[in-house]
Amino acid sequence: MTLILSTQDAARVLTISAVIACLEETYRDLGQGSAIYRGRTDLFHPTSARIGEDVPAAHQFKTLDGAIPRKQIASIRVTSDIVAFPLVNGARRRIKIPAAADQTYVGLVFLFSSATGELIAILQDGMLQTFAVGAINAIGAKYLARADARIVGLIGAGNQAGPQIAALCEVRDIDEVRVFSPKREETEAFCARMQDELGIAFTAVDTPEHAVAGVDIAVTATNSRAPFFPADWLEPGMHLSAMQRDEPMDSCFAKADISVLHTRMKELEYVSTDFAAMERRHDFTMRDHPPGALDWASFPDLGELVAGQIAGRTRDDQITLFLNSTGVGAQFTAVANLIYEGALAAGLGTEIPTALFNETMQP
Repeated sequence: MTLILSTQDAARVLTISAVIACLEETYRDLGQGSAIYRGRTDLFHPTSARIGEDVPAAHQFKTLDGAIPRKQIASIRVTSDIVAFPLVNGARRRIKIPAAADQTYVGLVFLFSSATGELIAILQDGMLQTFAVGAINAIGAKYLARADARIVGLIGAGNQAGPQIAALCEVRDIDEVRVFSPKREETEAFCARMQDELGIAFTAVDTPEHAVAGVDIAVTATNSRAPFFPADWLEPGMHLSAMQRDEPMDSCFAKADISVLHTRMKELEYVSTDFAAMERRHDFTMRDHPPGALDWASFPDLGELVAGQIAGRTRDDQITLFLNSTGVGAQFTAVANLIYEGALAAGLGTEIPTALFNETMQP
């Protein structure tokens, strides 16, 4: 049977500690070359969805795939998003629009057995995504942050921010988090919720500089599409954990003693001609991540770090940087399988006949 697994099913079996352990093994496989993946592929074309007056928007169809031979599994993640790029306080932001029925989103992972070739599960990817991103950045911090790191400065208070801190608490003894986000009321609500959840001190602050000044680990968890974190904010001994690449300025990489990317692989983007015309009209490259000048080929990746092919932090005064540069299909394969195995053991999910997805070579 093939299991259909919802975000609610995932919530019943996933823990951030299990995801970190699972992904650390996966990145060791990747560093050794046994696990594999291809670069992300994005298709952009205009959407008929009405977002707002003169706000550029698109349908973004995104795929990532990867295989883990040790587990005899492979997967492909597919997201079908309506995205918009409004100007907020003079800067571009990317927002996902819940345009599907009942104001929902569409993101799925198809998990296959590499022993039989069969489709063994179809999973909604919401919780999988947030836990995986938090875990990846925590693994980076495990190898790059100071062993005595305890104070975190967090810029951003959205859906991804909480899992970032929860994951960090698994690899370091964090006891204080200073948070900046543009909407003060939402920031204070986030701090109250996270303080209750994690049992450590959360404080809302008035500026991003105030959030990161004097901290051991700085975390960016925003939807910015223009780099905003300057090298001047980096201090000796600090670790910067960037959730996505449109946050640190290129000068941060020049100042850091050690910089590690999630992956050197970049996404392949395909744009329809009418979408390109819309870009010209708005004088803006409306991709998931606008092009940058950084030479990714010159940096090591997380797999190499975990596999011991490069050294992590060696001195307390080093400035270190981990950039979650883009998604890796193998991360979704690993976490999807973790959910699948947990759901099987707990009797969760909806079963449908696997034979529905199998075929003969004859009509």
